[in-house]
Amino acid sequence: MNAVTVDYLFRHAVVVTMADAGGCGLIEDGAVAVKADRIVAVGETKQLEKLYPAHREIDASGKLLMPGLVDAHMHTRASLWKGLAQDSQNWLADCSIPYREALDGPSGRAGSMVMIAEALKAGTTTFVDQNEDMCLLAENHLQAGTRALLAQQVHGLPPGTALIAKGELYPLDPAVEERLFAQSRKLVETCHMQAGGRLTCAMSPLGPDRVSKEMLLEVGEYARKNELAIHMHLACGERETDQMERRYHKRSIPLLDELGLLNERLVGIHLSVATDAELRRFAQSGAAMVLCSGSEAIVDGNIPPAYEFNSYSPKLAIGSDQTSGGNTSNLFYEMKVGALLNKCKFHDPEIWPAWKMLRLATIDGARAIGMGHEIGSLEVGKKADLILLDLQVPHMAPQLFAPLRNLIPNLVYAANGSEVVLSMIDGKLVMEDRKLLTLDERKVVEQANIEGEKLLQRAKKALFSHETAMNRLMRQNKL
Repeated sequence: MNAVTVDYLFRHAVVVTMADAGGCGLIEDGAVAVKADRIVAVGETKQLEKLYPAHREIDASGKLLMPGLVDAHMHTRASLWKGLAQDSQNWLADCSIPYREALDGPSGRAGSMVMIAEALKAGTTTFVDQNEDMCLLAENHLQAGTRALLAQQVHGLPPGTALIAKGELYPLDPAVEERLFAQSRKLVETCHMQAGGRLTCAMSPLGPDRVSKEMLLEVGEYARKNELAIHMHLACGERETDQMERRYHKRSIPLLDELGLLNERLVGIHLSVATDAELRRFAQSGAAMVLCSGSEAIVDGNIPPAYEFNSYSPKLAIGSDQTSGGNTSNLFYEMKVGALLNKCKFHDPEIWPAWKMLRLATIDGARAIGMGHEIGSLEVGKKADLILLDLQVPHMAPQLFAPLRNLIPNLVYAANGSEVVLSMIDGKLVMEDRKLLTLDERKVVEQANIEGEKLLQRAKKALFSHETAMNRLMRQNKL
């Protein structure tokens, strides 16, 4: 075979390919060759060094090379109230919505950028980002060089919905729905398949309780005609169930089934209160689920039925949700927390071993969101989305390979994202030596601090208009 000159040759790495059907795939002295935006070879270093001279060789001795992580559910715009919306019985109404209603373009974009930067530095290369003002936030992903599936949220909630009393129906406004649906269509028209396909789009009704049946059908038809996925919060809690039963006399999943929206295009977020029968029907339809363990645990004290769903379907991914909920956009955290919570839930330490959680953050997650043919594993022909982790740190030592290996458990239970020293997306370096190459990290942080202060001042009146857990703790000088 004639030698082929490539752009990059990573050599002498511990390579975790995630290409094995039921495991992780490990090459102790491995190499990966990259040309343009694609992986052209994966194998032993001694073999690839002979076949692939490179414009740049990267000696990855003492490091681990693996696919970039796939965050299947994020709200990057909502990060400026990080640390201000926890420890509350009514997280959404008391804490989150007042900030959301005070957001403007600059604060939303600054919050989005700092969350993108945090996730990039912790190894995330694919972002499923769901927000309002997505046409504006798309510029962040273009600048950062991320792979992003963008979804403009559609709902009918007018301002002030936070103060709707329990038991009252949400006053859905058709004008709000139409405005946001128009923005969603504009996002698809301007951003879908941009940057050489690095940016794609999906539809995103906020939840079946926060949008009318008519709009659900409109969104569904638009998604069908344009071959787009639908990402939707679904069966999230008892308040949603109460809204659905009052308005439609049906729970969320049965209503979507009736409307013909349960199919392989649907990605359901959380499914926290879905019954076993609903999970089974949801799985049978070909729909996928996203588990956001950290956020659900903090804001609702909740462990969604992802393990149960996974017994019916492999189409399961994980996401970090929003830093105003889970307080981090770090998938190493999500892997560990997801495993620990389910081990406790079922009183079984063998449930969801480390290798399985790693698959949810890589190849299984990529398949669940319809990208498994392009990303999620290190295989010839796939996109060159990969990360390099430094193993020469105390919490990752020792590395043992025979007769037993401890690498994968330590990667899930000991790593925290700070080990990621290099990230490549679409064959381009976006971080090297822990330095972001596409963003000015200091400026991103400074802008988040400036806009966060402005946002807090704008939201102050609404936040203190009624008693909340956060207000009480402030008065007691406990925050």
